[in-house]
Amino acid sequence: MNKSWAEPQVIDKKIIEQFPELPPTVVQLLHNRNLTTQEEIDEFLSPDYSKDIHDPFLFNDMKKACQRIQKAIDKQEKIIIYGDYDADGVSSAVILTTVLNKLGAKVDAYLPHREKEGYGLNENAVKELAKSDVKLLITCDCGISNRDEVKIAKDNNLDVIVTDHHAIPEKLPDAVAIIHPQISGEKYPFKFLAGGGVAFKLAQGILRSSKLNEEEEEKTEKWLLDIVAIATVADMVPLLGENRTLVKYGLMVLRKTQRLGLQKMIDVASIDREKIDAVTIGFALAPRINAAGRMDHANLAYYLLTETEDDKALELAKTLNQSNLDRQRVTEATFREAKNQKVDLTDRLLVFYQPDWPAGLTGLVASKLSRQHNRPCLVLTKVEDNIVGSARSIKAFDVTAALVKNSDLLLRFGGHPQAAGFSLIEDNLEKFKLEMKKLANDTLTDDNMQAPLDIELAIDWSEINWSLVDILNKFEPYGQSNPEPNFLSRGILITQAKRVGKDLKHWKLELVKQDKKFGAIAFGLGKMDLAIGQRIDLVYNLNINQWNGSRSIQLKIKDIQQSFG
Repeated sequence: MNKSWAEPQVIDKKIIEQFPELPPTVVQLLHNRNLTTQEEIDEFLSPDYSKDIHDPFLFNDMKKACQRIQKAIDKQEKIIIYGDYDADGVSSAVILTTVLNKLGAKVDAYLPHREKEGYGLNENAVKELAKSDVKLLITCDCGISNRDEVKIAKDNNLDVIVTDHHAIPEKLPDAVAIIHPQISGEKYPFKFLAGGGVAFKLAQGILRSSKLNEEEEEKTEKWLLDIVAIATVADMVPLLGENRTLVKYGLMVLRKTQRLGLQKMIDVASIDREKIDAVTIGFALAPRINAAGRMDHANLAYYLLTETEDDKALELAKTLNQSNLDRQRVTEATFREAKNQKVDLTDRLLVFYQPDWPAGLTGLVASKLSRQHNRPCLVLTKVEDNIVGSARSIKAFDVTAALVKNSDLLLRFGGHPQAAGFSLIEDNLEKFKLEMKKLANDTLTDDNMQAPLDIELAIDWSEINWSLVDILNKFEPYGQSNPEPNFLSRGILITQAKRVGKDLKHWKLELVKQDKKFGAIAFGLGKMDLAIGQRIDLVYNLNINQWNGSRSIQLKIKDIQQSFG
């Protein structure tokens, strides 16, 4: 690999001395995650649902939201949960409809079509819902940027409650209540909930305001956590604080899920239920849920997650599985076409456009291109008369902030610092491309465009033991803002070396130093020239290798350099 290694800054010994019960290695790793108080460390290493999940009524507007919802339930007013077409948005809708159905509400979900309606509240949809006698519309994973659409709803006697977590515009919608952890003046202590996390807080509030007894309330809340975990991991929000607790407990529920659709999806995907973790969600479950909105309509995923009949659930699971296979095939073909387009690599931001590309896959292709070129990439296509696109960026460039600066050229947009979607009229395309490139060229430098391999800690070979591995298990689930730790060790001797795998792309090694021996696997590094007797420096994760009832510590190597020490 050609990546530079970003070696860690070792913390002061005084910090280590504050936590004598923890190994110095662990204190360093916690400090790297900005966990510096005993309370933060306890919450991280030993998440406790009863202590670490905040009261939903800490949200400023939670009481107002729950009162309006209870009124709708009591009067049997029609309620629509307006979600989004990705895994977070679909999961959010499932969470809220599950609870409201439990409480006897007259409720249904509305998920927009990705290409025909786009992200967020859609003006035509709002008007049609108002005509169909809907009295309360609750957004989830969208709505904060839909000031105009909320006004249209209000003008049509349709009350709106907004639950969202996306970038906040200058002017908020005039809704009955806004549940968003980051709006100005919001007192809720945890700011990084996914859309599904925000929907779950509203669900908690609704349950606690209901007439259910305490046991039934707790049971209903608990069985929502599988979907909350999927939403949280899928949307790549930081897996720290409350999110970490939600995912930790959500994974326990997911392994025992009562949702027929999830059971069938897990079976069709040949997933071992007992081994489900955050990686399973990120690479197996979420892509299948997302495939519905990308290849057809998100309703397929919603129907699967709410289905109660065995045969229908199995059929939907098979359909989504095939949609995911189709998505993989078409994404790869689109990526190849984009790679073949001529772009000016002196630009700090690259734009790829082809009018017949599938709109549902522009984000995936933009992600692959951004990783390949290590710079923000926009992938555009044409839907009817307009241009729609996705942006994926690097840490040093906030692409949503760039879209805000060019909002006069856009029909609509929304997203996060490193991922966004947008649409515009074709006449604005050239100016938009120029302005976005100018912003990137003014912001990005050779230095901040580098993508070094981040190393958390340099450790001595002798420090690798079962005690360290066992405490590292407490760092799971890994994810955004809590990556699997990369360790660095130097001067390690190769005593066995064999290329393995299809096309011999990987190395299987035996490594020794100071008479201490470990097996290692180096995925994707097969082109490196390695030999028995060579000394190397390596960056790696510590894993457990289980085989035939025995287990051993195994190193998963991320990169190797020749040792000169």
